[in-house]
Amino acid sequence: MTAIIIPKTIIQANIVSLADLFESLHGEVLTLILTLISISVVLLTLVIIVVVRRRKMAEEMELQRKENDLSNAELEKLNRDLQDQKARIEEELAESEMLYRIMLASAGDGIIFYNTDWSVKFANPAVYNMVGYDYNAEDTPDIIRDSELLHPDHQNFHAERSRAISEEGSYETELKLKHTNGKYIVLSTKMVEAKGSSDNTLGILMIARDITSLKYTQSQLITAKEKAEESNRLKSTFLANISHEIRTPLNSIVGFANLLNDDGSDSAMREEYIGYLNQNTEKLLQVITDIIDLSRLENNEIEIKYKPVRINSVLDFADKYTSDLISRCDKKIDFVLRKGLADDRDIVYSDEVWLKRVLRHMLDNAVKFTRSGTVELSAALAGSSIMFTVKDTGIGISKENLKNIFEQFRQEEIGHHRTFEGLGIGLTMARKVVDNMDGYLWVESEKGKGSEFFFTIPYRPVDKSSYNGATEKKKPEVLIKQDWSEKTILVADDNIDILRYLNRVLSNTGVNVIQARSGLEAIDIVRDTRNVDLVLLDMQMPEMNGLEALGEIRKIKAGMPIVAQTAFIFEEEQDDLLKAGCDACLIKPISRDQLLSVISAYLNTN
Repeated sequence: MTAIIIPKTIIQANIVSLADLFESLHGEVLTLILTLISISVVLLTLVIIVVVRRRKMAEEMELQRKENDLSNAELEKLNRDLQDQKARIEEELAESEMLYRIMLASAGDGIIFYNTDWSVKFANPAVYNMVGYDYNAEDTPDIIRDSELLHPDHQNFHAERSRAISEEGSYETELKLKHTNGKYIVLSTKMVEAKGSSDNTLGILMIARDITSLKYTQSQLITAKEKAEESNRLKSTFLANISHEIRTPLNSIVGFANLLNDDGSDSAMREEYIGYLNQNTEKLLQVITDIIDLSRLENNEIEIKYKPVRINSVLDFADKYTSDLISRCDKKIDFVLRKGLADDRDIVYSDEVWLKRVLRHMLDNAVKFTRSGTVELSAALAGSSIMFTVKDTGIGISKENLKNIFEQFRQEEIGHHRTFEGLGIGLTMARKVVDNMDGYLWVESEKGKGSEFFFTIPYRPVDKSSYNGATEKKKPEVLIKQDWSEKTILVADDNIDILRYLNRVLSNTGVNVIQARSGLEAIDIVRDTRNVDLVLLDMQMPEMNGLEALGEIRKIKAGMPIVAQTAFIFEEEQDDLLKAGCDACLIKPISRDQLLSVISAYLNTN
């Protein structure tokens, strides 16, 4: 509003005019005029006051307007700041939500958020991927609520989780669910109740982890642990058994060796003692051989060598072996041999050495576990195989032990109270050998009713017209007394007792024996002695081993017979020695007949 301003000169002029008027007027007129003037003055004063106030109000309003404009500007700025901050918050929230979605989508663990009615509010892809479903498919089931996917062991899962969440606020368990491939997976699940700020329940959060491979590994570790513990137990049993199996024949060897020195023993008694010594020596050697053979079989170090073999000759060997075994055991057992192959069809390609060992192990068991009765061995064609059967009327095998008897060191009875001797490796070896020969070995038995073992080998017949029997080993002839008084033998061995033994055996032939305690000494003797007719060379000596000495001796006298003697019993090692230049090979312990028989082949001129 615009203020009215009255000039001061005008006011003064009006006052003068009024005074003059008052002088001219009289009485009432003057009074009237004065009254009017007073009223005018009052009115003017009021007008002035109003104008002043309005002016002041205008000024205040203008000031207020300016303040309002300033406040509005500040409010607009604040609003813009709030809008910017809101935009930033919304952007951050969007980025945070995207980050959490990426994290949940890429998480390997399954994450599910349930509403209070157990309907799924959110589930990440891992939940469905774990059981083989597509997260984006429209028909994707609720894998937890779908009873068809639950393993039968978890049919009470839904009731159990509801009770646990209601009473305890959490629930943890392992859950088996069916994968789309038809197999069950194992989930480790944990559920917790989610509450809001006012302690109201928002829902239930579940996290699930696939532990199928972990459970499998754990199962494998438990199995391995049990096997290791069982293996340790069996090894302890084996060590106890091997101690018994070695000490028992050693006890007889030491005992009867001492009895040989008894002045009261006549020649017949001493001959009997020598028989016992030989039997127990063979038994001790067999124990050692079996242990070594088992180790080689475990490491796949044995090669099956296929050569023409006459099955009926192998059966004849088994007949004699079993009859001698029954005689030594002093048991009332009848042995029955049934040959099912005609003589014109019994020659096949196989490994005679290992075939005999398999039969020996099976016949050993049959005789061992039969106190009296019958042991029967038969062989017959069965399709494209030869089937051997060893049947006995012994104690039999319980059903629970049938599956274990082919495992090494396994025996029905263990400890010092066991009734029967043995290391528990014979059947293990037999099965491994038969497997290597492309055959199969199995057993049928019942406790108290005897046992029947079967094994097969491929029937690979040899044309009889092209077979001259050259591969069959001839029975050694009885050696007559040798006269090698004009011959000289070099015996090289670092063991003084072996040198004494060999020298004593050879002394009856009149041969001149030269001894060497090392390979280097043997080389010097061959170089300095012209008339050495044969070298008996040990393969393991100090300073220079037998193979190295062999090479040097061949350089000096290429055609001189060299017979190796070794404690190594592996067939391929014997072949290596022959290929290296040895003329023959003797396996320790060397018997008198073996020694003289081999040497005679090179010293006898006939």
